[in-house]
Amino acid sequence: MGVLWWIAPAAVAVFGVLFVGAGATHLVRGEVGRGGRNVLGGAAVGAIGLALSLVGINMQLFSRLTYEAPVAMVSVKDVNPADSTYLVTVKRLDGNIPVQSCTIQGDEWLIGGRVQKWKPWANVLGLDTTYTLDQISNKYSTAERGNGKMITSCDLTGKPVVNQYVPDDWLPWILDHFYTEDRRFGSANYMPLADGASYKVVITQAGFNAEPANDAAKAANDAAH
Repeated sequence: MGVLWWIAPAAVAVFGVLFVGAGATHLVRGEVGRGGRNVLGGAAVGAIGLALSLVGINMQLFSRLTYEAPVAMVSVKDVNPADSTYLVTVKRLDGNIPVQSCTIQGDEWLIGGRVQKWKPWANVLGLDTTYTLDQISNKYSTAERGNGKMITSCDLTGKPVVNQYVPDDWLPWILDHFYTEDRRFGSANYMPLADGASYKVVITQAGFNAEPANDAAKAANDAAH
């Protein structure tokens, strides 16, 4: 549907150009009145169509390059406030993947995975960043607090729906022959651990992002800054 934002106005612009051409033909034949009307009308239609198609292209570019899709909901529950231990539950939003829980100790949770990014022109044509989540782990608010502390983490399983359309054996061949891949990298986001907090993790064309999903999460995130 996004392509129609600029294809339809572009078609109007082409129609206007054809109208101008027809008017020019009438002028050559000496039909000044009819030719003049066609030229003026066609020029106006063509200009409007061109302007609208440029607006449509800009809307399409903005829509595709700012695309994001839901990945998971992360919920936090206190286990032992005395030693900053929390139960973190990850409910995937990108497929029929079982809910996973992990007990971590720290000030913040950190979720990350591998990301494969397409070139911007491929994003505009409809290809979206692919990814795989691999771990959720702990993080401390400062290096001083974290030094000497345990790393507590859990592996995350399950392939998102977006990665199930292309067989694993085909993907390397496609990437090698179509030159659409921009780069592959690790991406991660973290948010504060707070009892009752809930966060939404999304994938953008540039990697993972996270945002507070309830008041407890917003309060914890505001207090961390």
